[in-house]
Amino acid sequence: MTLVVLDPDGRYAADCPAALADAGQDLWLVTGAAGPRPGFAQVTVVERYEHGAAVELAVLDAAARTEVRALIALDPVDQVRAAGLREHLGLPGQRPAAAQALADPITAGELLAAAGIATTPREEVRRIADLYLWAHRWGYPLTVRRRLAAGHPVLVELADEAALRAAVAGGLLPYDPAQVAALTVEPPPAGPVEVADGEPLAGVLPADPGHPYTVETVRAPDGGRPVHAVHYRPAARPVRELLRAQAGLDLLEVSR
Repeated sequence: MTLVVLDPDGRYAADCPAALADAGQDLWLVTGAAGPRPGFAQVTVVERYEHGAAVELAVLDAAARTEVRALIALDPVDQVRAAGLREHLGLPGQRPAAAQALADPITAGELLAAAGIATTPREEVRRIADLYLWAHRWGYPLTVRRRLAAGHPVLVELADEAALRAAVAGGLLPYDPAQVAALTVEPPPAGPVEVADGEPLAGVLPADPGHPYTVETVRAPDGGRPVHAVHYRPAARPVRELLRAQAGLDLLEVSR
């Protein structure tokens, strides 16, 4: 039996042999970085790791050659595809709905709203007209973020309509309507943003020891605490704990 590990640049791979030594399983690494990988029985190096289907095909190839017990993926870029592969292969662990909610702020917002949990305003951006629509409703300033990139980094801050026109002229969005930009837009939060680790959103995203996440809330003037963002955050726990949790080996040891 085999534990398959996804790791785009090898940053987590070095910890795997020691952390998983008592599993009694072979380790198969799928990575985008060539180099010696002691402790792994098999290593598959794929080109264009973050793009295309090479990683998925490598995992399916591994599953065709050996019995896979678990799929381990710690890097944020691997969360959605790893969840889809687990479901496809019938492996234990995180499923696509939970992974997508931690990767996509629009999906997270929809889940939270359906559960009756207040959230700060945020909308998807598919075309230039969307930016003008939300500017009309919310006013300025506005923050445009990359919707699916890890951490949802800020792409541009729009202070006023002149800044919006300049951003559009600079190629912020494709003019071809067939191209869909993966962006979001939001107004400034109504109060200070507070970050908390280890506070699961009951009924929406239960605690998962192998996939810790951070919840950002806003301390609003009316005393409310709407959720501003939810992020998968592997740095919240030691790598060894995450590896063992995703491998299904035992209960997490509590860090002190």
